[in-house]
Amino acid sequence: MSLGLVEKTASPTVTKLGGQIGAEIRGITLSPDLDEASIAFIYNAMLEHKVIFFRKQSLTSAQQEDLGARFGTLVSHPTVSSAQGTKHIFELKSRKGRAANTWHADMTFMASYPKASILRCIRPAPYGGATLWANTATAYRSLPQPLQELADKLWAIHTNNEYDHTDLIAERDWEFIQWQANVFAARVFEAKHPVVRVHPETGEKVLLLGQFIKRLVGFNLPDSQALLGILQGHVTRPENTITWHWQAGDVAMWDNRATEHRAIADFGQEERELQRVTLVGDAPRSVDGQQSEQVVNGTPNPVLLLEQTGAWSRREQS
Repeated sequence: MSLGLVEKTASPTVTKLGGQIGAEIRGITLSPDLDEASIAFIYNAMLEHKVIFFRKQSLTSAQQEDLGARFGTLVSHPTVSSAQGTKHIFELKSRKGRAANTWHADMTFMASYPKASILRCIRPAPYGGATLWANTATAYRSLPQPLQELADKLWAIHTNNEYDHTDLIAERDWEFIQWQANVFAARVFEAKHPVVRVHPETGEKVLLLGQFIKRLVGFNLPDSQALLGILQGHVTRPENTITWHWQAGDVAMWDNRATEHRAIADFGQEERELQRVTLVGDAPRSVDGQQSEQVVNGTPNPVLLLEQTGAWSRREQS
């Protein structure tokens, strides 16, 4: 039996991990050489369960990229360089408890943001460091009808350039603050998205929210925050989420159009390393068929965060 084929001794199994989201697949060894039936099986399981998990895998970075390409076209992060020796891998090498400790879907500051992501654990934290996912389709269905009708009409601006660094500045974590300000947001991207999009494959209505939202279109900031807080609260209800505790070799694949996720920064001074690839997605459409649009497309950020001061200065223009 060659690597990558579904094991013939037993059919692959899908075990639900939560009532609303999440499943573990057993009986498949992940590899770029998987047959078409296995690729379809995995993809359909992802559509149904929103996020799927595989234990005890042994992918290399190159194999992770090649496997991802079996599900669609890979897309790199627009501002952060890919891991050394790779074309498309986004490296999540966290230390001192750093992690994406806010709810988000990947790269929603792009009009056509990724349809799916594949995340591989290289080195888990010795404790903590779990990741949570939430189902944004069931979150929409949980809204009372008047709130659904309101959400259907709302649009939001998503950006990579709106961060509150207060806590990090208080902790004097200048290196991480500078990375966020001067690398992640070195070029500014903003996209206008419907708060409710129609999933292009399942037909479900899903909420499109998360940390990258700057404001709701047509609302002032306090009203935006109040409305977004109500909607986001339905996404992150505990019963609407699943938590995954990482082991080395684990792989997670999720539908980035129907989920949000967040890493928990509860691993103290320890280190945690994962690698992610993302698949090209389409521009969302609202319930009335209007399409998302790119409002700002890679404009150089005019400000620069100065080292160990917390002060901002004008970025030198080349």
